Amino acid sequence: MAVIDVSFRNLTLLLYLALLVTITYALCVVVYRLFFSPLSRIPGPWLTRISSILEANALKKQQRTRWVSSLFEQNPGAVAVRTGPKSVSFNSPDAIKAIYGHGKGAEEFVKSSWYDAFSTTGESLFSTRSKKRHAIKRRMVAHSFSAQALQSFEPYVDATLDKFMGKIDEFARVQEPFDIYFWFELFTMDLMGELALGDNFGVLEAGQPARYSALVEQSQRYGNLSGMLPFGRSNVKVLSWVPLPYIQRLWKARVKYLEYARAALEKRFQDDRGRVFPSEKARQDIMQRFIEAQDPETGRRMDFEELRAETSSLMVAGASTGSVTMNWMIYYLCRNPTVKARIIEELESMFPDNLDGTKPIPFTKLNKLNLLEHAEIECLRLHPPIGYAMPRDTPPQGAVICGIFIPGGVAVGVPAAIMGRNPAVYQNPNKWDPDRWSEGTAGLAMMKTSFLGFGFGSRQCIGRNVATHFIMKMIAALLLRYDFELENPGLLLGTKEFTIQKPDQIYRVVIKPRKI
Repeated sequence: MAVIDVSFRNLTLLLYLALLVTITYALCVVVYRLFFSPLSRIPGPWLTRISSILEANALKKQQRTRWVSSLFEQNPGAVAVRTGPKSVSFNSPDAIKAIYGHGKGAEEFVKSSWYDAFSTTGESLFSTRSKKRHAIKRRMVAHSFSAQALQSFEPYVDATLDKFMGKIDEFARVQEPFDIYFWFELFTMDLMGELALGDNFGVLEAGQPARYSALVEQSQRYGNLSGMLPFGRSNVKVLSWVPLPYIQRLWKARVKYLEYARAALEKRFQDDRGRVFPSEKARQDIMQRFIEAQDPETGRRMDFEELRAETSSLMVAGASTGSVTMNWMIYYLCRNPTVKARIIEELESMFPDNLDGTKPIPFTKLNKLNLLEHAEIECLRLHPPIGYAMPRDTPPQGAVICGIFIPGGVAVGVPAAIMGRNPAVYQNPNKWDPDRWSEGTAGLAMMKTSFLGFGFGSRQCIGRNVATHFIMKMIAALLLRYDFELENPGLLLGTKEFTIQKPDQIYRVVIKPRKI
């Protein structure tokens, strides 16, 4: 008994010692982060030095970008603010080049562990952190987004656009106010279904969203939250163990969405095997090009799980970002009738045989309309779909960014929404002015290199041309076919951040056939 008693006391002592060491270590870490870390000199709420809880709370309240913006407002002149124990946001063109530029070897900034939370059934172009694997993937699928590919996609864009216009014609006949952004979302859902899965979801005909749309948003919010918290980065399932109703709801949505993507992709394969094409060639859409893609050096193709991950990524990137950008274009064109009239004049000059907008508009001509493209870019400057910083980890030895030394392994980035309104780069930054992008404008070179609407460097959005393709076709068709105005001409529309920055309120437009 004495031996057992001694052993028990020794075990108790060891446990106390272990607890004491843990507490001492934790206190040392807190003290270091609060007072001695190089990051402690970067402005930001004191709690961000030891916890990511403020950023996580801002995300939950759908105000993450606005919260980071407020930190810069509270620290005038600061080029960087602290958003977490190991995360810093910058607001400077020099930071863009340093963080997202083409660094090599020891100087390279790699994607942070935040992206691991978005690797679903495999790494996608968006989520892979390895520069080498990204280069291989991009090399495999680059042809899927080429000019030739856009021409092969155009029939699907035109067919979906024709369905959309049929629905808008009904609103034009009665001339009653309606929520155009809602219909933009249905259009992009059906279009991305066509391009990514070989069939539309039928949401335009039904006049209501597909089940997957709500799951996408909740799944992305889960990934955002998981990637922000240390215990959620190593394994995305870890966050699902937190017994909070909000977390559990997001996790269940993620599981359902991935299952939805799996079933939809399997159906695509089954349909293709049972379909006879007159040309004896497979349907030429984005997914078919992904299926056929192979590494030119090794001949490797993507397996099903990798294609499933790319499908999930495509559906989010294409549907959500395209619809919200079209929304902002309509809103700003309604508020700027002079710009709208100038674009219509250019369209009428280029398409004199299509003044009522009832014929398909070829993108090969449309992409020569600079003012229309500048209107899109200006909307993306003010309202980039992803407003917060896309994080990169500093190299192990640390780095000097904008004159500030940042230790190794710190997530750094430049929020697109904040950079887009930097007064040092953009004159009258809160004014919507497409003409600022015209050739010869003072400071144009800096504006272009500071524009983050599609990302920056080698990791910028590979689908940029596809998105611009259908956005410009949509707006051009609407401008030629209808006259439209805001139901409330004095409406000031703001943003509400889900994963994508969306309008902060439902607004309606009045639309009627255009007088030619």
